[in-house]
Formats: sequence, C-alpha cells, structure tokens
Amino acid sequence: MKYFKAQKCDFIKPVVTMGTFDGVHLGHVKLLEHVVKKANENNTKSIVITYFHHPLETIHKKTFPYLLTERENKEKLIKECGIDCVLYLDFNEQMAQMQPEDFLKKIIIDEIRVQDLIVGYDTHFGNSREGNYQFLKERSSIYNYSIELIEPVKMNNYIISSSLIRDYIREGDMQYAAKLLGRNYSIHGSVQLGHRIGRKIGFPTINLQPRDNNKLIPAIGVYVCEVLVDGKKYIGVTNIGYSPTMKTARIKEIETHILDFNDDLYHKNVEICFNKKLRDELLFKDKDELIKAIDIDIQQARDFFERRK
Repeated sequence: MKYFKAQKCDFIKPVVTMGTFDGVHLGHVKLLEHVVKKANENNTKSIVITYFHHPLETIHKKTFPYLLTERENKEKLIKECGIDCVLYLDFNEQMAQMQPEDFLKKIIIDEIRVQDLIVGYDTHFGNSREGNYQFLKERSSIYNYSIELIEPVKMNNYIISSSLIRDYIREGDMQYAAKLLGRNYSIHGSVQLGHRIGRKIGFPTINLQPRDNNKLIPAIGVYVCEVLVDGKKYIGVTNIGYSPTMKTARIKEIETHILDFNDDLYHKNVEICFNKKLRDELLFKDKDELIKAIDIDIQQARDFFERRK
C-alpha cells in the first residue's frame, strides 16, 4: 500500500472513517461503533484511517506535548470498539500539500476502494483542511460511495472533543476528564532510576519516563492513582512536579509511591491511571512536615478507593 507503509489489511469495499482520534473519547466511540455496525450489516470490514503524530507536527516542524493516547494504546482502544483495521497514513510534507481532491481520489478511492464513508462533524483533510463533509457529499455520486455524518456527543451542553479534554487535564481536573474519555486518563512509561530520596524518608517512589515525549502531562500537583504492573493493579499517590522541599534541580518529574508494594520495578513498563487531584505541590518548611503531608495523602488515597467498594 503506497500511503500506508508496512501495513497489511485485507478488505473489499470497506466501511471507512478517518481522523486523528486522539483520546478515543466518548464522541469517537459513538462514531466508531456506528462504523462497526454498518460494516457488519454490509458483511465487510471496518477501517480507521489515522495519523501519528498529529499532522501539525509535520506542518510546523516542531513537537507538541499534547497526546492523550500513545500510538499502541490508541490502536488498542479503537479495536476494542470492534474496528477491524487501523491504517496509519505516512503524513509527510508531500501529503501536507495534497489537495482534498487528490486525497479523496488517490487514497480513499484508489487505495482503500471505499464503499461507505462515515465521518465526524469536525472532519477535515487535504491542504488548508479544505476537505470536509460537504466536500465528500458533493463527490459521493461521482465516485460511487455513500457518506454519513455523525453528530457530536455533548455533555453539559459542551461538545466532547480532544481539545476540551486536554484543557481539563492541564488544569488537573482528572475526574471530569474521565467523564469525557469514558475512562481514567493514564500515562504509559518505563521506570527510571531516580534520586531515591523518597526511600530515605520512608516513601519509596518510582520515577516514570513517559513512553512518548509528546504525551500530555497533567497539572503539577499530587494525585490519587492506580498503577498497573504486569497485569495487576495497585493504589498509588503520584506527585507531578519538582519536589521543592527535597530537591533544588527544578526538573519536573512524575513520581509515584505505590502503597503496600516493595518490588523492584526499574526499567519495567507500567501504566499510571489518574483518579483525582488531592492538592497542589507545596514547599514545606522541613522534612518532617513533608512526611506528615504524605501520610495524609496516603490515607486520602485509601479512603478514596474504600468509598468506591
């Protein structure tokens, strides 16, 4: 496949949707489930055309720390909706200059041989994002495909969107972000060797290096979280910030104390799922005051999960 390098997927006249799908939030899920339903009715395959990273990175030639879902996690979530195949466009500078008509003809028609196209309210493609639902509708009879528009999902009169979810995460409102996502926001990464300061004061921590440098990190502060290690789930308290009471380097880190856990996790892959922000990161007058605050954080974390039982 010319525009989807090193990817294989057998299909004939599939049902197709396209977009970035960062976050795979409740609005995306509605669209994806409709695609799957249509494909099942037509006895064909359901296809998602997407990108990684965002096309704006190619256009502006810079990295943006914005991702809600890492590539592997995004594909997993999309397929959990029932989608048969996820195709990643090789979005290079040549594609960034491609006109909407060429994009439709060369990729959607000639490459994918689409039969039914289902798009969201904010679908745009081609140079200057001039391709949209109206563009596709006007050409459906020319290229002999059906086209459907899925209306957005709203919550509290706001359209659920990736950008709205990013705003809540940047503010540290993980509970409302979870409502829009349909699950808790999480970061996948590997455990790196830290300063081991937490161990010295009785609270050993893991230092997480996100799998993707583009991953959006929540607001600085202390969070109740769950930590997934080798398929098991543990309660944790995560500090995102600079640990000003114990450190002077001003390097932002993601440090998690896992409750009732003593195993060595260095270089292991873990997932941290954020449940609720407890407080801002604070500068305490001394180590003893910090220890008292951490004790309170841990008890609040236990209480949080106890109330959920």
